[in-house]
Amino acid sequence: MKPKILIFLSLLLGNVSYGQFETKLDITALGNIYTGEESPFWIHTNHRGRVDEETFYSGLISSEIKFEVSETESIDFGVGAFYKDGYDDGLKIDEAYFSYISKNFGVVLGKKQRADIFQSLSASNENILWSLNSGPLPGVRIFTRSPIFLNGSHGLGIKLKLEEYLMDDERYVMEIRLHHKSAHLVFRNQNNLEISMGLHQFVQWAGTSPEYGKLPSSFKDYTRVFTGMPGAEDVGGQEVNALGNQLGSYEISVKTKINNIDFHFLYNHIFEDASGLKMGNLPDGRYVIYFEDNRDTFWGTDWVKAFIYEFYYTKNQSRSRKSSEVDGADNYFNNNLYRSGWTYQNSVIGTPFILKNINRFRIGMNILTVHHLGVKGTAFDKLPYRFLLSYRKNYGLKDSFYPETRHIFSTLIEVELINADYNLDVMLGTDVKSYDSSNIGIGIKWSKNIF
Repeated sequence: MKPKILIFLSLLLGNVSYGQFETKLDITALGNIYTGEESPFWIHTNHRGRVDEETFYSGLISSEIKFEVSETESIDFGVGAFYKDGYDDGLKIDEAYFSYISKNFGVVLGKKQRADIFQSLSASNENILWSLNSGPLPGVRIFTRSPIFLNGSHGLGIKLKLEEYLMDDERYVMEIRLHHKSAHLVFRNQNNLEISMGLHQFVQWAGTSPEYGKLPSSFKDYTRVFTGMPGAEDVGGQEVNALGNQLGSYEISVKTKINNIDFHFLYNHIFEDASGLKMGNLPDGRYVIYFEDNRDTFWGTDWVKAFIYEFYYTKNQSRSRKSSEVDGADNYFNNNLYRSGWTYQNSVIGTPFILKNINRFRIGMNILTVHHLGVKGTAFDKLPYRFLLSYRKNYGLKDSFYPETRHIFSTLIEVELINADYNLDVMLGTDVKSYDSSNIGIGIKWSKNIF
């Protein structure tokens, strides 16, 4: 086996020698000050696990080596580390990965940050279940780069993804495995219209529980995880619906281009059991309208280059179903066996509008409605900016509603002041709350590309 691997690598690197070779080294430093016990929501949210609610400063160094094998193939090696203070201070690995990208497929091994697909304007990025709020997990990804069509580049096609991870952080059940797969059916015509419908499935499974010991982790158990079937035995009630902690999302996406402006309409459903799978929790989910202007100017100005509006609704949680009178309603991102829930390194993995409890141990608030908008452009022809505004109504948790609905306005304005040998950005974030004192925070970010 070893000789075969060496021959493969030799051939691969031999081909690389005929391509292009690129290296990158970047340094970023961030400093925050704020008036509350914790920083405002958008000062600490969606920083890829590099910042938490009590972070005053953090520093990141990252490096990438890229081999262009051909016009459609590349090999990447990346590594990065950061230091931060806050709830979880210390030196941490940001990335450590190998990736191979071909014309149609990609493979990533290790710990790699996910792509930002909405220019840092979305609260949840790719899906309501997987935002940019937490850091990347170590594991393997296998995916199609773009839809594979039955004939050419139009008509009917499919997009597929399979990912297997290890949740290696400190949590109630240790050494959990995470399975994720998605499949989308895509239709694309020759007039820049693309419609896709698909399904995401996530499963936290295996691990060692302090109460039940080693949890089911055999290959047979994996086949049940893959198919969403119940396990052979009941462990702490986890087999009532399926083996492990299962989460999923139906997804409908419509993309089009009109006069060189990209439009994207998106709906993410959310489910955690059979009732949600049967759409018994409608209208829960995420609704998105996004446009990106790729022309030189927008209505004669660069003030608005990208815009997003998102609406989040999670008030149903299958409460309207008769079966909920027996086994209770859903409890998004929480689980009785995997008590740390849908978090990684104490950061919520999915939409960050769902919050941890005061002890940062479990999810403490998941019933909500949110209106969120983001705008990006250039002010006065020389100041690139990003603006976020979120209006949240938080109602509480299953069987633990707040006495009064909590209203919160959260804003962020980020402006790039210097773009020369280095970049300097300044951020101003605010939280205005109906139930507590308002909070203001200021952040400064310095970054430099060494080479």
